[in-house]
Amino acid sequence: MASFIMKQMMGSQLDKVKELTGGDGDKKEGGNDEEDPEVAEARREAEEKRDAKYAKMERQREEVRQTIREKYNIKKKEEAISLPPPCEGRLTADKKGPIPLPDDDDSFDPVKMATNALNTITDKLPFKLPWK
Repeated sequence: MASFIMKQMMGSQLDKVKELTGGDGDKKEGGNDEEDPEVAEARREAEEKRDAKYAKMERQREEVRQTIREKYNIKKKEEAISLPPPCEGRLTADKKGPIPLPDDDDSFDPVKMATNALNTITDKLPFKLPWK
């Protein structure tokens, strides 16, 4: 408990000192944010060497891929995949909504509709059902 109170008292005093000095003191001593030109040149050269190294590796990989394609008669992916031309309008099929009900509410009879559908199907059968 005593350490908590001590931290509270000293913490507020430390904040006041930081405000008076103008910051945390974490900045570079010279206040110079620019990088040394020699270091920047060395970094740029290292990046160029790395890029050249990876470009060379990729060329070698592509040569190996090409020899494998020639050996096994495999088409390159860009050649193998032919995309259809883009179409205008919707990308997906039209969504099906609910079945529209007839305007006349008295004519809507689900039992009658099911019976008619069943009779239509049974009429098309090559044999007669016993209940018909």
